Amino acid sequence: MQVQVKFFAIFREMVGKKNDAKEIAEGTTVEALWREYAVASPRLGNLRAAYSVNQHLVKGDHVLRDGDEVGFLPPVSGGQVKSKKVKAKSKIRVHSRNSRITKNALITTRRLDLNALVERVEFSGAGAILVFSGVVRDNARGKSVKHLEYEAYPEMAERSLNQIIAEIHERWGDVRVAMAHRVGKLKIGEASLVIAVASPHRPDAYAASRYAIERVKAIVPVWKKEFTLDGEDWVEGPIAGELSPDKAEQIVADAERAHP
Repeated sequence: MQVQVKFFAIFREMVGKKNDAKEIAEGTTVEALWREYAVASPRLGNLRAAYSVNQHLVKGDHVLRDGDEVGFLPPVSGGQVKSKKVKAKSKIRVHSRNSRITKNALITTRRLDLNALVERVEFSGAGAILVFSGVVRDNARGKSVKHLEYEAYPEMAERSLNQIIAEIHERWGDVRVAMAHRVGKLKIGEASLVIAVASPHRPDAYAASRYAIERVKAIVPVWKKEFTLDGEDWVEGPIAGELSPDKAEQIVADAERAHP
């Protein structure tokens, strides 16, 4: 049997390849396959990993089949978030004539178009439209940042964004959401993540926005490398999937109690 293996971010650098066609024995689990690579690249054994098969997160005992696409995922990266509230008919809203955003969940190398995301969610019954923009700042953990580079598992990342949108719809049925994450090299002040939320009522818009950003930081396979005056480092967050939706719900509830 043969599987197609994908490595990302720090794992890609350690193994020295992004893709590998691997012959495996019948009954091989994804964790057993990971251990094989860790033997060949011992530094891998000191790092936490999440596993995906055919772009879905799986546990280590998942048995692989011929033709599977296996992803070994380092801890995902979150980011500093700035937010602004955009009213449904605000004067600062300008429609984008040439929007490149044609779906509600997008991973792209292009500069993010805030207004295009707003257009994806606006509707006549919206009483509030909120936009959260994660931007590159010039410092992190006491170091001066020169720029960032983002890497993603694009197909799985878009699938994860759509999962978050579905979770939001289950909790706030009247809310509309669109999200886009940029990858590649980003300069200071450029947006890496934009989340647009439209809702008939302001409280639901705030709650859904908070939920969305927490879930993005918890499950979306996107990795961030910081380039500082002292060198470069991959930013380590949680393992994809180790934080449940309950964690995001608790953050939303705490925020609502603090700012009713």
